[in-house]
Amino acid sequence: MATIAELLRSTVGSGGLVSLVYNAGGRPGVVRSVVPLSLTESELVAVELGSTTEKTYRLDRIASVSLSNGTSASNIQTDPAPVALPEVPLCGSLGEYAEYFKAELAAAGWHICEESDSFGIATRFKNGKPKKTPSVQIRYFDRSTELVFDMDNQEPRTVPRELTGHERPWRVDSWRFKEGKAVRELRRAFAVFIAEARASSPATAKNLWAGH
Repeated sequence: MATIAELLRSTVGSGGLVSLVYNAGGRPGVVRSVVPLSLTESELVAVELGSTTEKTYRLDRIASVSLSNGTSASNIQTDPAPVALPEVPLCGSLGEYAEYFKAELAAAGWHICEESDSFGIATRFKNGKPKKTPSVQIRYFDRSTELVFDMDNQEPRTVPRELTGHERPWRVDSWRFKEGKAVRELRRAFAVFIAEARASSPATAKNLWAGH
């Protein structure tokens, strides 16, 4: 079976239309009709139907490609198209967000995993017991300190760290992500978290990192 790169390579310069799904940009997950112009090991340059502007598409973000003759290829390793972020209330702490959404998540069948610096949802084993590793999690990381190795004492120690104002202390992990997303503001971080929670199901979700 041909790969996405092989199918695209066969159409470059032919002027033919190709249908592709790109999980990035302004319209992630939407089928686009494009004319391939050039191809490298990592990127495709093409023009969308009805446009004269050349655009660059990363091959690792192209989810599928279909030719006019019916030949197609897909990339199951690409990240899923990002979920549109919902509006969430303005809360002052992670605990307040947890209390606000806890009933919704529990009603959906999730097991709630809550600690002082993190909040997550987990699936259950067949016997009904909850799993320890969550499927979606939001966690706070204190950026005001850092761990360094003390050469004099030959051991690691924590020291103060000068903040720049650009730190991203909130991290959201999802079983659908290849890697976590670091976010500066709590409100946006929780919007990412609840979007992933709503896009997942406790019946089919995996533990964090299990599907990567």
